[in-house]
Formats: sequence, C-alpha cells, structure tokens
Amino acid sequence: MPKRRRSDDDDIDTPGQSTIKRCRTGPRRNLLDISDEILLRILSSLETKDLLRTESVSQRFRSLATDREIWKANYYDAWIESRARRLPPTKTREESRHRTKIAKWLEHGQKLRDGPTVDWKRQFKIRSNWVAGNAKVHEVEVANPPSPPVIAKLHKGIIFTVDRLSGLRAWSSSAGTRTLKAQQPLHLEAEATCMALDTSDGLVHVLLGFRDGTFSMYAFKDEGKIEPVMSHRSADGPLMAVALAMPYAMTVSKTKFLSLYDLSTHQEEGAAAGKLAPIARLQSDASFSPVSLALRRTSTRVIATVAYAFNRVHSGWCMGLQEIMMSANGLLLDSRLASTIETPIDARYQGKDKWEMATRAASSLPMPLHPQLMSPPTSLSYEHPFLVCTLADNTIMSFMVTSNETKLEVSAGRRLWGHTSAVSGAEVNNRGKAVSISCRGDEIRVWELEPVMTTSVHTKTSTRIKAVHDLSGIATALAERGSGLGLALHEMKRELSLTRRWVGFDEEQVVVLGERDQTQIMALYDFT
Repeated sequence: MPKRRRSDDDDIDTPGQSTIKRCRTGPRRNLLDISDEILLRILSSLETKDLLRTESVSQRFRSLATDREIWKANYYDAWIESRARRLPPTKTREESRHRTKIAKWLEHGQKLRDGPTVDWKRQFKIRSNWVAGNAKVHEVEVANPPSPPVIAKLHKGIIFTVDRLSGLRAWSSSAGTRTLKAQQPLHLEAEATCMALDTSDGLVHVLLGFRDGTFSMYAFKDEGKIEPVMSHRSADGPLMAVALAMPYAMTVSKTKFLSLYDLSTHQEEGAAAGKLAPIARLQSDASFSPVSLALRRTSTRVIATVAYAFNRVHSGWCMGLQEIMMSANGLLLDSRLASTIETPIDARYQGKDKWEMATRAASSLPMPLHPQLMSPPTSLSYEHPFLVCTLADNTIMSFMVTSNETKLEVSAGRRLWGHTSAVSGAEVNNRGKAVSISCRGDEIRVWELEPVMTTSVHTKTSTRIKAVHDLSGIATALAERGSGLGLALHEMKRELSLTRRWVGFDEEQVVVLGERDQTQIMALYDFT
C-alpha cells in the first residue's frame, strides 16, 4: 500500500499519539556569512586565474582577493623559491648549507628591493608580463632632422636624452606614455657622445662627454629642473664612454686614454674648469672599441672597471677587463688585468672556483675560437658580475666575472642563440637580466643569465617581447590592406626602415631609441 502524503494536520498534537519531530536546519547560510579569516585561507589555495575571477564577485571579495599577503605568497612561490629549486641537487652537508644560503640571499635581496609597502599583485603582474614578453608599446618623437643622433639613458624610471639642438631633456611616465619633464640647453658647440647617471643626496647627477674632450655634469631635481654643476676640458681627446659614481668619474677617449677623476676636489677648491687633475690616467696599446665602463663601491673600496674587446693573433676577438681599486677616501691601491684567453673553453661554473669541462660542437665554442667571428663585437655591457657582448652572427656571449680582494677572473663565454637577425646592442643588470635588440629593431629579447651561468640546468634562455592590445607596424599595414595595396606597402616600407641604436630597461619598462625616416623615435615597452 503506498504511503500517504503528509499534511499539515499531522503536526497537530493529539492525545495518545506520539509527536513527530520536524527536521530543523536553521536559517539559510551562504558563503558571505563566513568570516574574513576563513575566506582568506580559502582564497590562498586558489590558482592565480581563479583568484582574479573572484575579484569580480563583489566589493568584499575584491578586497579579500587582492590581499597583500596572498599575492606576496604567490610571488615568492612563483619567482623566488623557484630560483632556489633550480639549484643543482645537494650531495654533501657543505653543499646543502651553500644551497640554503643562496635561497636566503635571494629572498633577502627581494625584500630589500621591494620594501614593506610593495604592491605584490602589481609585482606579480609585471613579472608575469616579463616572462611572457607582453608589453604595451608607445612611441614619442624626440628629434626631427637635421638633428644629430640622440643619446639616451634610463635611470629610476626617468629617461634622459641629449642632442645638439634640444639639449639635455628628462622624460617621465604619464599614463604609460612619455612626457617632457625638464630641459636644459647645452652651451657647448661640441657634440655629446656619451652619458652616465648616478643618484646622490636626493639628486640625479648626469655626466655628459663631448667630442672635444670636455665632460660636464648636471643635477636633475624632482620639481622638474636641470641645473649645470661643473665642466672640465680634458686633454684626452674625443670621449667615447663615461661612468659616474659620485664623487668619482671615469672617462675613456678614442685616443686610448682612460682617466679617473675625483669631482669633489673641483667643488672644494672652486677651481677653474682646466685645473681638475685626474687621480689616475692610463694609456692602452689596444683599441677600445667597443667598451663598457663601470664604477662600483664595496664596504672598503671603490672599483673602477673598463671592459673591452681586443684582437689576438690566430684566436680572434677576446674579452678584457681592467680594474683600478681605490680606498674609500680616494687613495689608489692597485690595478689589475684579466681576460678570456686562459679560461677553459666552454667550462661550466660548479661553485667554489671549480669548473667542469664540456666537449661541445664547433658552433658552441667561445668567441675567441669561433671561425665566423673575425669582426669585433657590436656592443658591450658590464654590470658586475655579468658581462655581455653582442655579435654579428645573431648571437650574444655571456661571461661571469669574479672580482674580490685576491683575484680578478673572467669565466668562459656561453654562446646564446635566439635572434634571427644581427644583434645591434644589449644591456645587462647586476641580477643577470639582459635585453637585446636586433639591428632593424623588429626583435627584442629578454634573457635570464643567472641560471645559464651558475647552474647546469637547461632552462628557457630568452623570451621575445611582443606588443599587446595594439596593431602596429606591419600588422597595421596588413589590417589596412582593404584600403589599398599601395598604402599597405607604404606602411611596411616605413616599418622596415626603422633602425635601432640603443636599448635600456628597468623593472617595469624597456626603452628603445631608434631612427625612422631620419626622425629619432623613442619607443616605450610597458610591462605594467
């Protein structure tokens, strides 16, 4: 017999009958009734893409899903701890301690760079865009013909450019584009050939070298002013490179002179421009072309370094380094040389001054012995401990420099492939990130050199930077093909005529300076 459906009358208590208890579930509850602490614990277990979707649920979830500690944990897991996991497996207790020390150093270095109020979600986004090579591109015309070539440097988010007609200019970011913030005309008739930057006492100091051997220093203030500080006419001849670490300046001339100056003596004495004497002056028998200068401080010393390429008979081009060491008060201590001549071929660094020899094909031999490398490198960039040179055969060479109180040594070069055309320039920072650009400017690559030079783990070496949310250049021409083939061909010719001469970068952007139709173009690749 089928069961009878229960009715409301069954809930009425009648004498002699047992009371039937109803199921009491209480009031309805939803996810928003859970405390913030529990929700944060749940959100910390989500994947990044799910965490981003959660932000659009409500204002409360947007606040929770953007929690600083959640994104800090995601950042460290993706970028800091992953670097430690790439270290080779430990075999002894001593190697284990070394691995732990490196992991703590990586974490401590990140904390020092980011500070206590960093936006970890923004940092995660920037780092992800760097790895993927995604950037928004904006272009600014910085000089029109018949202006001479423009020199540019990137420092703490501000781009400094100099040319004969417009003088020294400072460009700052505004909504992803470049805006002119300050300008200072140059009173010298000579053409500027090189530039160096350094921050001291809250001011950005700009050192310019000129074709007549003069170098001048300017101070840039946050309120948007550039003021001249000093000028000196040297007897070295045309300057081709300068370096600045206040109060020291270093210059290299085309006449093969290297000079080191203490600029504080000029300020103390109030001397005339011609009375600033170098504290060290060297002349080389080899040709400085190309060359890269660096000035750095340690706890007890100031080290001036010049990296250069030289030609050795029957061996091709080699890398050379010379260091001039001074005490903290400017007293000369020592000068020493190192080169890639005696370094084992294609060796791999194993830690504690140990090198593992590896047999490779002829195409992977270092620069001095490669049969195609009979021409000098196209550019050099040195930022301790990384040295990078670009070559005419579509490759770059990376070196590791060991510089301490007892020795100066340059490791074997590692040849890196990735570019499909000749490389015109590259820049490297002291953490092993490098950016290189092809001669035509149609290919820009980001390189992570630390795992390449310090471990034997095979990882992805470089990533090509590509524009997002924009149709530019040839892509625009193809999109406009419907308006006429002539227009499309004109745009393609205009894009292919672009040549790049300089590339610089910081944590958030890559800046490229090039020429299109005799007009100097500054392109900003924004990763934010």
